Amino acid sequence: MTITHPGRLAVLFLSGTLAVSPAFAQTDDDEAAGPSPAVQLQKIVAVLQSDPNSTSQSCVDALTELHKTQDTLEAEQKRTNDPDMAVARDVLETDFETAVESCAADATALCDKHGSDPKVARACTTLVQPGPAPK
Repeated sequence: MTITHPGRLAVLFLSGTLAVSPAFAQTDDDEAAGPSPAVQLQKIVAVLQSDPNSTSQSCVDALTELHKTQDTLEAEQKRTNDPDMAVARDVLETDFETAVESCAADATALCDKHGSDPKVARACTTLVQPGPAPK
């Protein structure tokens, strides 16, 4: 598969770097609310890897911004070792939520279009697993 737009490479690159940070680890209290934005985004990116060219520019932009925020937060934590990084974590959480919102439609469209492909079907299955109803 040929990637026709260099920005689409961000999707593939970010798929390997999207780690669920301890700040977003789910607790038992969070399980009723469904998967965290970070976990949901990992599922979305797994689908998008099947056809990066189908990824919208808004999704690529959101993933790029998320990656920048992750790098900034990581560098700041190493530099200052400041335990009060609440604002930076809030920004990162917002970036995860924005990326989920920006990329979910692309992943759903890929599932609808290529759902019969076994590799895509596996990723789509994890994407569409039913969760608890939103509050």
